[in-house]
Amino acid sequence: MARLDEILGGGVRRGLNVALIGSFEEDNLLLMHQMAYDMLMNGHRILIAEFRQTPDVLKEWLSYYGIRYEDYIKDGRLKILDGFTNLYSTQPAQGEEVIPNPRDLGITVGIIRNELTSGNYDVLIIDDLTVLYALQSDTDAYTRVIIKLANSIKGLRGQVFAGVNSEVIEKGDLMKLLLPFEYVIEVANGRIKPLRSYYPLRLPAGYIPYRKTERGIESLWESYYSLRDLKNSLYLDEEGNLWSGSSRVQIIDEQSEASLIEFVYHYLGPEEGRKFLYLWGRYEFRGIGRAYKNVYESLKAAFEHFISSTETSGGGRLEIVQLEEDLIVLRGRNLFPRIKGFEHPAHVNYAGEIAQFLEEYTGEKWEGDETHCQAMGHEYCELVFKKKVS
Repeated sequence: MARLDEILGGGVRRGLNVALIGSFEEDNLLLMHQMAYDMLMNGHRILIAEFRQTPDVLKEWLSYYGIRYEDYIKDGRLKILDGFTNLYSTQPAQGEEVIPNPRDLGITVGIIRNELTSGNYDVLIIDDLTVLYALQSDTDAYTRVIIKLANSIKGLRGQVFAGVNSEVIEKGDLMKLLLPFEYVIEVANGRIKPLRSYYPLRLPAGYIPYRKTERGIESLWESYYSLRDLKNSLYLDEEGNLWSGSSRVQIIDEQSEASLIEFVYHYLGPEEGRKFLYLWGRYEFRGIGRAYKNVYESLKAAFEHFISSTETSGGGRLEIVQLEEDLIVLRGRNLFPRIKGFEHPAHVNYAGEIAQFLEEYTGEKWEGDETHCQAMGHEYCELVFKKKVS
């Protein structure tokens, strides 16, 4: 996930431990396995300690999201230790890949460490820490064992990725369990929120909105590149809420938006109406420029993504006419809403939005205006932005 890598300062540093916190949705575990699959494709050797379900059920679940471990198991770069079966079986199961008594933490940790070194694996995936915790009578002893295990793996030049359900583990125990993890990432309720990072976090918005599809966990910022992706993100719940990923939305038709703009001018007058629409746009775009700054190295690249997102969401088509240090000109057609025979510019809020975006991205003051508008009979809409001279 490019956005998460960027926020973490270039991704997860090799050799440092990662905890993914989640809830009963298990989105954190899915993202953890996406990370593991990516590492396998990049040449890593991985050992998975599976306590949540049998390895066959795990592989079947992940295959729905395009994560297919079987090929890597066959070539020896992936091994799954079954720590689930003997947790509940009345007849002890045996086998090279079956942990004989998972509740015996000493034996379990010894088996994991031995497999890690003898198989020359450089990454340990624990799926997940919550299961064994819930079965312990002495949770303090359990947290001590996990802390020692996670820290000892770093001593073996490996690293640990572990899933944790924060709704099950007591707060104090959770804080102790997270001590040996340099990265702590919360994945729940449609939000990815890094809580701890080895490098300073670059996250002005506080979290990354995501959605879960047949391709797994996807950042909403990276998903809306086509109308198909946008449609796939929409769903209606039983209480009449329409959601786009983790954000509640409502479909607004063109006439409704046009009526609002017409009313603003009618009620406030031409000058105050224009000012209101401009400030409304600025207010609506707070934080967007800072977020883009953390992803796009050039203003041109940021604008290109902004233009693509505008078109995908039905806002109309924009193009860059002029992009200079102190002057930017954009040209638009069919901007939302379309109004015919109107005596005032109808998209001043666009000028406010982009001026706010520019100030946050560049760190300098900008002012914008809609100088041409199709609503007024012009061939196109033109948005002009000038850097303020201090």
